[in-house]
Amino acid sequence: MQEKNKLFDPSVVDHTAVIIHLVSESSPRKVFLMMVIISSIIATLGLLNNNLAIVIGAMLVAPLLWPILGISMGLLVRDFRMIKLAVISIFLALVLAIGTAMLITFLYIPLGATHSIFNYANYGFMLPVSIAAGAAAAFAVSYTSIKETVAGVAITVALLPPIVSIGIGLGATNWDLLFDSVKIFAINLTGIITTTFFVFLALGFHKYTRSAETAAVKEEKILKNS
Repeated sequence: MQEKNKLFDPSVVDHTAVIIHLVSESSPRKVFLMMVIISSIIATLGLLNNNLAIVIGAMLVAPLLWPILGISMGLLVRDFRMIKLAVISIFLALVLAIGTAMLITFLYIPLGATHSIFNYANYGFMLPVSIAAGAAAAFAVSYTSIKETVAGVAITVALLPPIVSIGIGLGATNWDLLFDSVKIFAINLTGIITTTFFVFLALGFHKYTRSAETAAVKEEKILKNS
């Protein structure tokens, strides 16, 4: 069969494998939660010490992109179980990341780069960035040839810094930092979910509702027995 060169080519996507992978990665497994705590510690210390390299390292470790993609896919295939697993993961990740940042800030006190990072945030600029990053994420998880770009996408969308900055803002009673961080995270979340929904739709994932249902049921059993 002659190889095609199409941007949206469902025939080269292993839809079932992608869905199974997304369900497991976006599920609130113990490893996922531990990686959230570890990445939050690294990111918080990096922000407080004005060390961008440390923050970037934390963003590579953080698994936060997966449950957001899980919500998008769950909405597309209309699978409540998949959406529920992803929402629980995001909720627990927010609680753990914010709580970790608050605790470290209580102990650490001085603020570093958090001011400079968010005081000059251009919200109009961040929305198109999150949209482009969302498209890149959807392609990266769908096409095995570019799956290594997921790490780069995780850095681009900057999900972790605003979340831990919410905790830093709470811990330091810095309300401007808190509200700016919430805005940035909300923009990124909205942009990623919206864009990945339409990319997944164009790639034909909406036809695989049974695969999503089977994967989500299996994942619930794994969580229940763990």
